[in-house]
Amino acid sequence: MAVGSFFLPLLLLLGLDCETAFTRAFVPNHFQQHEVLHLDWPWDCGLAHFKPNTAQRIVSGTEAIPHSWPWQVSLQVRPRGSKHYVHVCGGTLIHKNWVLTAAHCFQKGKPEDVSSWRLVLGKHQLKRPDMAEHIFPVKRIYRHERFRYPMHSELDYDIALVKVSTEIMPTNFVRYACLPQKQTNLKPGHYCWVTGWGDIRGGKANVSLADALNQARLPIIDHKTCRQKKFWGERVRDSMICAGFRDTGGPPAACQGDSGGPLMCQLGQDRWEVHGVVSFGSIGCTVENKPSVFTRTADYIPWIEATRIRDFFLH
Repeated sequence: MAVGSFFLPLLLLLGLDCETAFTRAFVPNHFQQHEVLHLDWPWDCGLAHFKPNTAQRIVSGTEAIPHSWPWQVSLQVRPRGSKHYVHVCGGTLIHKNWVLTAAHCFQKGKPEDVSSWRLVLGKHQLKRPDMAEHIFPVKRIYRHERFRYPMHSELDYDIALVKVSTEIMPTNFVRYACLPQKQTNLKPGHYCWVTGWGDIRGGKANVSLADALNQARLPIIDHKTCRQKKFWGERVRDSMICAGFRDTGGPPAACQGDSGGPLMCQLGQDRWEVHGVVSFGSIGCTVENKPSVFTRTADYIPWIEATRIRDFFLH
């Protein structure tokens, strides 16, 4: 057994954060110039060159201004025997090497088979080429180790990180989203925005993806309400966020094609933070008392940091 693998659980039990623990466990002393390994999160995150249209209090989903959500990713897979890629999930660019998405996005293909996956950024029209789009191959996929599928009633730990083969540099059309601070809680009623190419018909069968990137404004719902039986009951954990509208079948929720995509929020500043990853919700977009449920990003900051460090030292 490697010394690092022996000491790491002990260091974590001693109360050290993941960065410190991994550094002390795996990095030789002569490389430990600082207390912890510095994770180079982008300083210019959360700022779009083309500002999103958030002034109108839109209740129903609407087409986004092109490239106004420049961290939006289309996660695409090439089915076995096919030459063409299909959009499977959304994602969020959080670093020049990393995209945040949902673990359940990889249910239909082995995540270790990275050659069949790709990431598309700078895209607005999903079904036709975009002048600003860039395609990036996938290097590695990390699903949360405790995620289990297909237990849909228990979609815990529905989070994944995708490492890109080549660095993604910012442009006017491609930017990084900010991560929230650890254990940040959103107040009920706070409005956030969900984006994606989700099912525009809200049907229970054949998904019809939108041609253009859509956005929708959703209020945060308190946990006590979301855990009521007429909502989601015990399926909702503390590590999840509910957002949407109550007692109505009209306004939109996040739909199938938005899985893995971002719930973007602003907290008293101009920068946009990815507070949620679309996890589950009603199959139809507008079912009463079935708001969208998101993986709470802030609860998984230690896992995100530990995964980056593990990738750095073990590959």
